Amino acid sequence: MAKTEIATDYKSLRNIVLPLFNEDHNAIVPVVSHSLQQRELELLKETTKDERFFFVVDMLNFEITECHGINKWLGYSEEDFSLKFYVDKLLHPGIKKALLIIAQQMYGLLCSGIFELHFIVQRFTGVVALKHQKGHYLLIKKASAVFQYDTHSRMLSYIDEFTIIGELDEQRLQELVFGARHVNVTGVSMDAQQQKIMEQTMAHFMGMKIFSPTEIQVARKIAYNNGITRKELAAEFDVSIHTITTFYKRFMEKTRNFFQKDFSTMENAALFLRKEGFL
Repeated sequence: MAKTEIATDYKSLRNIVLPLFNEDHNAIVPVVSHSLQQRELELLKETTKDERFFFVVDMLNFEITECHGINKWLGYSEEDFSLKFYVDKLLHPGIKKALLIIAQQMYGLLCSGIFELHFIVQRFTGVVALKHQKGHYLLIKKASAVFQYDTHSRMLSYIDEFTIIGELDEQRLQELVFGARHVNVTGVSMDAQQQKIMEQTMAHFMGMKIFSPTEIQVARKIAYNNGITRKELAAEFDVSIHTITTFYKRFMEKTRNFFQKDFSTMENAALFLRKEGFL
């Protein structure tokens, strides 16, 4: 039996995604408010000075609707930047197939309505290699999260946040390729081992409900603004200092329990999550 080839170009990927929403798009009811999304985007824009960039993908059209930091850290015009360009031109060919096959599986699962979704809470992290405008590849940590979902718990958009690790060398490339092969899917139907890997991946992704959106935003503000005070955070989020102190306590307890690390301060915990790609 001939092995089924899976295309990983943007056009083929888009042809898989668009039929996931075959009804009238005007009848789809989003859950996350525009103001909450804008708040998150404004906070993320503040982090792009730290070798970070991000973009938002609309699943209904399978296009990028927002992107920031692309020009500064990759050298490409943000006005002309597109998901097609990202998929077809930026992803390193050595790991592209494995990454996009996993993406196909996750698109199908997260747009099925069988999982309870949450705004920016569940995060799927990994490492990618992207081509800089000057021709070299950069090793980059990527964190993906749900940015919009509907009343049927189907993902309508997601956000990809990228943090540059450094230039890609041969050793790092081999490690990436090896890791990618470990979860590669060689045909339309996954075998038992591959199915188990995907199930574990999804279980981990869906289980990342340890923080509320506000706790994530406060922690990000701390991680990317050295020395910021509780008074300044209270003013930023329009809450009392007492509320910020409560966030601190909850965040510290959750990070200690989840990561099994004895963080001494809120700042240490926030910086750890930043390093691991969660913020």
